[in-house]
Amino acid sequence: MQSKLIEDGKKKPEEIVKILRETPWKKEPYSKQNWGNWLHHMSPYVGKMKPAIANILVEISSNKKEVVLDPFCGVGTIPLEADLLGRIAIGVDLNPYAFAISCAKFDRRPMNDLLSWLNEITLDFNSVNLDGIFNSFKKFYSEKTLKEIIALRKLILKEKQYFLLGCLLGILHGHRPGHLSAVTSLVIPFPPKTKPQYKEVIPRMIEKVKRMYRNEFPLKTEGRIIHADARKLPLQKNEVDVIISSPPYYDTLDYIQDNRLRLELLEFDEKKRYELKENLIQDKYTYLEEMSKTGLELRRVLKPQSLCIFVLGDSKNGKKIINTAQEVGNVYERLGFSVLGITDDWMPTNKALPSSFKRKKLDRFLVMINDK
Repeated sequence: MQSKLIEDGKKKPEEIVKILRETPWKKEPYSKQNWGNWLHHMSPYVGKMKPAIANILVEISSNKKEVVLDPFCGVGTIPLEADLLGRIAIGVDLNPYAFAISCAKFDRRPMNDLLSWLNEITLDFNSVNLDGIFNSFKKFYSEKTLKEIIALRKLILKEKQYFLLGCLLGILHGHRPGHLSAVTSLVIPFPPKTKPQYKEVIPRMIEKVKRMYRNEFPLKTEGRIIHADARKLPLQKNEVDVIISSPPYYDTLDYIQDNRLRLELLEFDEKKRYELKENLIQDKYTYLEEMSKTGLELRRVLKPQSLCIFVLGDSKNGKKIINTAQEVGNVYERLGFSVLGITDDWMPTNKALPSSFKRKKLDRFLVMINDK
């Protein structure tokens, strides 16, 4: 989808800061609720960036065929926009759920191939044993639905149908008839207030696939998604033209607990989820230290005099507001980056969350250059 407000192509650093201050994503056509390719709707994620913001960041900071890296790619919003805009996208994430959804968006096949596969398979759900596994699932699903989910997951993984894995994770729980659970939040699986009813899995998967193909997208891509730690990037020195990312929020979002059902479907039980959480960069006591380790890696893979743009949320320490962008900027200047500007963006509340979870959210854009 081509922008109407901003001409595609790399701008000068001072122009980028100016454009961000004008918050063009709040104007038409970007301000429309469903702006962007439907692949962005594959599955939700806490703290997910608006596709319009990702689109603008890619357009103003890079040219076609340049390498755009997102070292904390989440469910692949920035890599997908980079790919659709003709850049070479690299997405990296350590969270298996985030990795699975990002991979799904790059595992593109003709829609009819996917629909044929779903129509032709036979689910051996009678052999699924629920004893001792997926205990947290039982309050969300009827026994028959849960057996079908697990049987389908087994076939998908066996035949490496990663696009379909993303679709299954996307409809795993939510509040609409197309979701497989009892009524709960699409993003965070709050305990359902109603008894789960049987919901047939395959017809809902077929409809989900069709929704993902509402917009055209190229089946071939030069982009890639890597399951790795941003502190140990499997990339070459000076391989990247620009870095655009929304790093983990400073002790304000729980990327493991909030995605616990989807992680459990990927066979990450409570013990594995705890171990995963310990490895992620989100602990307030070590956040800046771990972001510093990431910064050293980003300098290594980023070309000299190239941009690194972070979208960061503020944090609270009691009543004190912590300007995460300023904190990270200070750390990165000691590593050899120069901060070119920090701009603010007040985000609307999430209408999908219960009122007790709603809060005004301020994001800040931290624009830096690699002064090698």
